[in-house]
Amino acid sequence: GGGRIEVIPNSLDIDVFKPMPKSEAREAMDLPPAALYLLLGSYDLKELRKGTRQCVEALQHCFQDPAFQDRCRAGDIRLLTFGYPHPDLQSIGIPVHALGYLESEASLAAAYAAADLFVLPSLEDNLPNTILEAMSCGTAIAAFDAGGIPEMVEEGVTGRLAKAGDA
Repeated sequence: GGGRIEVIPNSLDIDVFKPMPKSEAREAMDLPPAALYLLLGSYDLKELRKGTRQCVEALQHCFQDPAFQDRCRAGDIRLLTFGYPHPDLQSIGIPVHALGYLESEASLAAAYAAADLFVLPSLEDNLPNTILEAMSCGTAIAAFDAGGIPEMVEEGVTGRLAKAGDA
């Protein structure tokens, strides 16, 4: 029949995943306060589907720009990671703060809040909780238009989407 169909996305605890001042989040994590932070995270960043290789390529491309290079060398642009790290991230020339596996939702929320941009280079994904969590903490998204991600990120409003796999 003509029944109504509703899509109900995953939910999260908005008492935990909520905006907080970046300065507070950075201080709580012992991070230099004035830098621009790009956050990259997954349970295991070495998992091919997570697109870390494409993220490394994109950051290497950015690093060819002299102004970007200068900002990285001065510590004005930094990479934050959570989860099991990918060794190639250390070789780009961008200072990396590897937070490791974050045990609590509160520490994960602080990482999202500390970041200026959450980068999700997944080559395939359904409706990733990481995007919901980052957006709930007030952090913009940069991701590939793979799987269900375009249903979550409003281009130019909550983030930016690139063609899947296009570093």
